[in-house]
Amino acid sequence: MSRPVILCVDDERIILSSLKSQLMNNLGDTYQIELAESGEEALEILEELTESRTEVPLVIADQIMGGMYGDELLARIKTLLPNTHGIMLTGQATAESVGEAVNKASLFRYISKPWDEEDLVLTIKTGLRSYYDQKELRRQACYQSIIHKVLQLVITNVSFEEQLSQALSAILSTGCFSVSAKGSIYTVDLEQADLEWSTKDPDLVMISQVNQGEAPESNVSDGEVGQDVTLITSSPSVRYYRAPITLQGKSVGILYIYIDETHDETPQVKAFLSSVCHTLAGMIRISQYNRALEKHSLNLEQLVEKRTHELHQALRKQEQLNDIFLDVNKKLNYFATTDELTKLMNRRCFFERADAEASRARRYGRKALLAILDVDFFKEVNDKFGHQVGDTVLEKVAHVIVETIREHDVIGRIGGEEFALLMPETDVDEGKEICERVRLAISSNTVVVGDHCISISVSMGLSEVKDEESTISGAMIRADQALYDSKHKGRNLISYN
Repeated sequence: MSRPVILCVDDERIILSSLKSQLMNNLGDTYQIELAESGEEALEILEELTESRTEVPLVIADQIMGGMYGDELLARIKTLLPNTHGIMLTGQATAESVGEAVNKASLFRYISKPWDEEDLVLTIKTGLRSYYDQKELRRQACYQSIIHKVLQLVITNVSFEEQLSQALSAILSTGCFSVSAKGSIYTVDLEQADLEWSTKDPDLVMISQVNQGEAPESNVSDGEVGQDVTLITSSPSVRYYRAPITLQGKSVGILYIYIDETHDETPQVKAFLSSVCHTLAGMIRISQYNRALEKHSLNLEQLVEKRTHELHQALRKQEQLNDIFLDVNKKLNYFATTDELTKLMNRRCFFERADAEASRARRYGRKALLAILDVDFFKEVNDKFGHQVGDTVLEKVAHVIVETIREHDVIGRIGGEEFALLMPETDVDEGKEICERVRLAISSNTVVVGDHCISISVSMGLSEVKDEESTISGAMIRADQALYDSKHKGRNLISYN
């Protein structure tokens, strides 16, 4: 069986080569690394992998590519392979494109270019672990659902033969058996079996079958079937599980499930078949003791109710864990990127976004301006009215800034009373005009505390991100000096450096 595939998509060959080299060094023993230079090529590769039933746990895609963009590709992959995780790898993605990828493609992570190899590998390993954890949860949920269906058959008002037929169909509908969808059930002849269970091994007769072309090669009536589920390969093309159905230590039936060459033998599959056989044995017991059904109905109903309740509890717990997992992820992402007081970007998130915008501006030869805002006399407000009033002032300032700036401007709180504003695709004159609007809007607001009305103003330092700069570090130094000039000249001013 071929190894799972990690697909990397980027229209720059040097990026693909770097990705493949790093992934091969860290994951090459376990995964195949496939490369595509466009979204269209990636979809063709995925179609071939799907036809060959090759697993694709992870797709890493660039955002800005010729033809199909990364967010569109990941959304289409989500439709084609709903369980595959997507990672966007780019230095140019806008908030809208990332949002599209998150909403339409359930984006697992976003990694900025250039990346750190250790961080990249850690993120990919985390994604793979998440993929297989979710796969295991789905498999367990499927097993529990099938067992629940079989349990429900026990209490249906149909014949014993029909119960087994429906149970076999349900078992074969699981993902690991659905490819072959072939099996049979042999049980004791209920009309001739001794109610007290004969000391000799009973003959077994076929009760139900699905797509069963021929009987298994082993003698189903030889009384030598063990107590464990066994995988048997009678020929290169014939493989099947033989699962004993036992009751009170006696063999009362055998379940045969045929599999194809792609099937992997796991303890979970054997445990599932063992649980199914335990339930089938309950069917046999009920059918054989139908003359005593009225006497024992209460006990049997309680047993079925208990098992059904346990299954429902397990499913509810799993749903709760899934909800908790999603909620925790949302909260972690929120706290990692958001300033709790002002609800603006925090320092780390602002610098990541601002550096990405600066890199984009350099790549496309566009202007970008950075402004640093500092609330005037903020320490005096805290000293005179307390930190709670100071927090109110900061919230008011943040709100006014957000209401005044443009939608594509990037705003964040980078310190106690300091805010930073990045204005993409903006020249100096436009930037000064925007900053002046912000300054006037803030100075026209007040915060009322009891009988006191606190005036608010900010001093601002403005600097342009130079053409050769791909980060905002240099502009930060210049803007900070300009801010100092504004403070020195009397505050409530805008200075440019």
